[in-house]
Order: sequence, then structure tokens, then C-alpha cells
Amino acid sequence: MANQNTPKQAEKISADCPHCGFSQLESAYAKSTFCRKCGEHFNIEKLLLKEATSLKAPSFLDKLSKLISGEKIVDVTCFGCGTKQQVSSEVQSTSCTHCGSYMDLREFKIAGPFGRSIQTHGQVVVTPKGDVASSRIACGSALIEGKVKGSIFCTGNLQVRFRGKFLGSVETEKLQVEKRSDVEFVRPIKAREVEINGKVTARILCEGRVTIGKHGQLDGTIHAKSIAVEKGGIFTGDLRITPDPGEQKDVLGFHSVPPNGKEPEGEDEI
Repeated sequence: MANQNTPKQAEKISADCPHCGFSQLESAYAKSTFCRKCGEHFNIEKLLLKEATSLKAPSFLDKLSKLISGEKIVDVTCFGCGTKQQVSSEVQSTSCTHCGSYMDLREFKIAGPFGRSIQTHGQVVVTPKGDVASSRIACGSALIEGKVKGSIFCTGNLQVRFRGKFLGSVETEKLQVEKRSDVEFVRPIKAREVEINGKVTARILCEGRVTIGKHGQLDGTIHAKSIAVEKGGIFTGDLRITPDPGEQKDVLGFHSVPPNGKEPEGEDEI
């Protein structure tokens, strides 16, 4: 647990070295830096300008919808200490009330090739044309309709509306697989709650309940506290109900990825 007297951090952004791919945090005001892994110099501003085309600005309809709906109060969870707090949906950033860490609240909408890591407590949307090759995404919530590689760490709801192989690792509060999805999760999933309404192949480590809806179909391995299969839902595979599913993470080959870290080197896709 972080110390309450920890000083507030300056605004940081993630910068990926174009030479070796190493991801590191830099000041939001920095123009260039040196890679802490390979030592090469690179221009941060040029990288951001190159990738800016992948981030769609909110459309007029999006802005109008927000204007009509008005300000809302949303829950956010600090990546550093896990403290939950409520903030206005209109603000772009805040600080953790417990440890003082900077909290980016911007929303990202990715509609093309994208290679930079993301750390935001807002929502990340990957559209059907999105192709994310960043090493990690840490976010408050996410909607995935396109391709994602690397790891996703989500403190809220992660919705998947996708057909094909999901190459990234997933750690989230709640995972929802939507109707008409047909997803093979290549790496194990860790979640507090899982809801499946499409076709899924996966290994799941769930601290709570796995629910397979009437349109859902799951083939794989489940370690969970409980499971509910609605009439019409299908489950095939191995099931273990246990009071503490977290003890089974080594059996599934699950490697927890902290939001500020990188996945262990040498780990191969399964």
C-alpha cells in the first residue's frame, strides 16, 4: 500500500522506443529522450504526431450526446494503490486522494494502426478497423472490436465484440463477451466476474461468478467460485469450483501484469 505522504507525480505519458520497442514513462512536456533499455535517442513529439491519426477525436454527435446527457459522476480506481474515488465525467485528469498519483481520465478511440502504450482511467475503444500492437493498455473501461496484442489491465468493465483470436492477456474487474462474438483468447483471463453471450474458447481464472447466457458457448478451462449456465447456454471443458481461484493461477499459466509494468520476458504465446 502506498504511503499517504507520497508527493503528487508530474503528468506522465507512455513513450515506446522506435528502436527496440521498450516502453517507459516520460514527462508530458518532454520533446525527446533516451531509451532506458538500448540507450538510443528518439523524438517523442514525432512519435505522437505519427500515431495521432489513429486516435479519432469525438465527433459532433458524440459531443452533442455528452451535452444532452450532462455531467455524470463516475468511479475511478487508482492503478498505484487501488483506492476508489468519484470524479466528474467532464474532467480530463485528477489525483488520487490517497497516494497523490496523477490520474489521466481521457478517452481513447483507436480506428487504425496504433503502437503506443496507453495508461488512462478513462475508456479505451478499439473499433473494428483498430489494430493495437502496444505492449500494454491500462484503462478504466474498454470496448474491443478490433485487433489487440499485448496486455490489457482494466479496473472496470471490458466489453469484447470481436471475431477471431485475441492475442493479448486480459486482467479486468468484469469481462463481457457480446452476442455474435466468436473469440479464442490465446492467453489466460483473470477477472472478478465473467459474462459470456457469444462463442468463446479460453482458460478463465474468475474470483467470482462465470455466467454463460442463453446465446453463450464456452469451451475451455474454468477456475471460479461459481458458475451459472442459462437455458440454451453451452459449456464444454474442465471446471473447478474453489473458494480461492487465485491459488490456481500457476496451473493456468497466468502471469499477472501490473498496470505500470511489462510482461515477463521470454513468455511465448500459448
